[in-house]
Amino acid sequence: MLNTNESLLINTNLKKLKILLLELEDLMPENDIHSLLEELQIDSLSSIINLPINKIRFILNSPLFEKKIKHFKLNPNKWIRLRESNDDIELTTKHIFTKNDNNIQKVLEVEIKVSSFDKTNIFLESIGLAKRSYQEKIRYSYEYKGAMLEIDIWPMLNPYLEIEADNYKLIEDIIEDLDLNKYQIVSLNTEQLYKNINIDVHSISELKFD
Repeated sequence: MLNTNESLLINTNLKKLKILLLELEDLMPENDIHSLLEELQIDSLSSIINLPINKIRFILNSPLFEKKIKHFKLNPNKWIRLRESNDDIELTTKHIFTKNDNNIQKVLEVEIKVSSFDKTNIFLESIGLAKRSYQEKIRYSYEYKGAMLEIDIWPMLNPYLEIEADNYKLIEDIIEDLDLNKYQIVSLNTEQLYKNINIDVHSISELKFD
């Protein structure tokens, strides 16, 4: 029987493994994904963590798995964000995945609190990370039925409401509760909203309010 520390270590490593597997699913060529899932007889890579430990080891050490995961492309939808909001300073890794069958984008965020914006920025630069841009926005956050409702205001964009929930059914319920026009509901990130007004946010080093 595993002791408490061993169980905690396994659970922590499984969480890390799930993050890596989700990213593999997003980055690997579609043909490779389909053939790998078929050979391994699983529904998705992330479902591997639900298998017994011995089965997980067998899959991860298999020559087929090693061969398939060697093919990668550059991922433009993953970055590190350093944000100061009121008295809070957070360092976040953010990963936007491809849309699912309901046209909803899954976003994976891992956040830690830091004490100094300037020192953390210097630290990131010291390990070789280059600043892509500085951006300002105004956000109003609310919690409803366990979901996060956030009104974002960005320079040059109309304010919009973002709904973050664990499942699509809850999002539908909230849309109905708030009597929102379903024809105005879109699944776009901020970069795509700027593209709609012919602005490439990657070409702007500072995005600020006047």
